[in-house]
Amino acid sequence: MGVHVFWDSRVPIGLSRPVTEELSGVLEMPVSRIDNGTFPLEGFDPMRQQCDAVKILTKLDIFRQRYPQLFKPENIDLDYYNKFNHLHEKVLLVTPADIFEPLADFVFGLAYPSLGVAVVSPARLTNEFYGRHADDDALIDRIVKEGAHEIGHLFGLEHCDNPGCIMYCPRNLDDLDRKRKYFCGRCRIQLNGQREGDLF
Repeated sequence: MGVHVFWDSRVPIGLSRPVTEELSGVLEMPVSRIDNGTFPLEGFDPMRQQCDAVKILTKLDIFRQRYPQLFKPENIDLDYYNKFNHLHEKVLLVTPADIFEPLADFVFGLAYPSLGVAVVSPARLTNEFYGRHADDDALIDRIVKEGAHEIGHLFGLEHCDNPGCIMYCPRNLDDLDRKRKYFCGRCRIQLNGQREGDLF
């Protein structure tokens, strides 16, 4: 079982390594990264100037099945992998697109647990979006928090009511900044239990 970050090359590549390393520390598991790829932007809505995150995730699952060499462990049969990849390999896409889901004006990220795929957009995580001075450290911190949050959903975790927990659902950037890069005790126990019960 693995966690992979597919880093779209249109997002600054220099951030991918620190984000992946911090994600691995927060999740307490290995996280691999795939750089220099460009993922097609699905579901663009010209009226909103945003992309539909659900359509992106559906496309990501198809992409994973077409290019299993990027994600499939060597010791797993291809047909078995394509049938059960959502149980083995969790994939997080970092996309440059500003994203939304049908019931929200925007989302920082979204997970599709039944497919084992998630997406995070830095578009609204940058200081510049809010008229503030650029700060790469703040951006890395936010991508890590949102990425770990969505990966937590892929492992079956729900939203948490602890404002400091990774699994707390932020309503805005300030909520996200107030969160700490850790799972509360209850969520950590659940995450560790899900990992141990996952198929290998």
